[in-house]
Amino acid sequence: YYRMNYLDAPENRCICLDESEMNKKRSREDMVGTIIDAIENDKVEVFYQPIYSGSERRFVSAEALVRIRRDDGSIIPPGLFIPIAEETDLISSLGEIVFRNTCRFIKNNDIRKLGMHYIEINLSVAQCESKGLAEDFIEIMEEYGVDPSFINLEITETGSIVKRKRLMENMNKLIDYGVTFSLDDFGNGQSNLNYIVDMPVQIVKFDRDMIQSYFKNEKAKLVLNATMRMVHDMGLKVVSEGVETKEQLDMLVGLGIDYIQGYYFSKPLPADEFMAFMIENNK
Repeated sequence: YYRMNYLDAPENRCICLDESEMNKKRSREDMVGTIIDAIENDKVEVFYQPIYSGSERRFVSAEALVRIRRDDGSIIPPGLFIPIAEETDLISSLGEIVFRNTCRFIKNNDIRKLGMHYIEINLSVAQCESKGLAEDFIEIMEEYGVDPSFINLEITETGSIVKRKRLMENMNKLIDYGVTFSLDDFGNGQSNLNYIVDMPVQIVKFDRDMIQSYFKNEKAKLVLNATMRMVHDMGLKVVSEGVETKEQLDMLVGLGIDYIQGYYFSKPLPADEFMAFMIENNK
């Protein structure tokens, strides 16, 4: 590694860079280059994870998730590139590609015949701050002739009043057009019940950790039961993420959770594999 020395005289000062920090810096720069290359050269893909309806006993929706494919055909795990994309504001470009590709998917496939009601698409905080978000998304939906009722946009909480005001402006324009919204990652430790009250969302997504705690902790079970009743009393639907076993599925369906998502059913799938899954499982 590189040794660090700070001497009193400015001309004698040198900055030491630890080798591990240098490697992190290089890796980050490499990933930024990979993201830019993916955006510019059509290497961004959308995978879809099925969402199950407890009442209808079939798959009625899906979450659209961004993926980047390397030149060798392998997929870069989202945990490696999404945090860096968020730090560099490349997440807005990725988000627009995901939205456009999802609209193209809806146009090219009769998802209503598959039994699907809508597809969920994540909005980054950076996208929510954009003044022109609603207009841009409406233009894309009109370009592909997509019924806006097929689009459900997932938002996360933001603490900034200014950002929240702009988010509300975008939400109201899109809701007037026919799009619906979900509050994502509820229960991740930063959740505020007032956010459910203030935001015009129709669905609340319980965080994976919150769901897993339900099966391990009596206090967590009480909290989730009370929260679900409150959400339902407000006329909203609940999605549980991170369901991994048949036992968990049965318990959550019995509890009255509306929609269930997780590896028990399927990991996120490329578009063609997702279509095959829906055709096979929604017979």
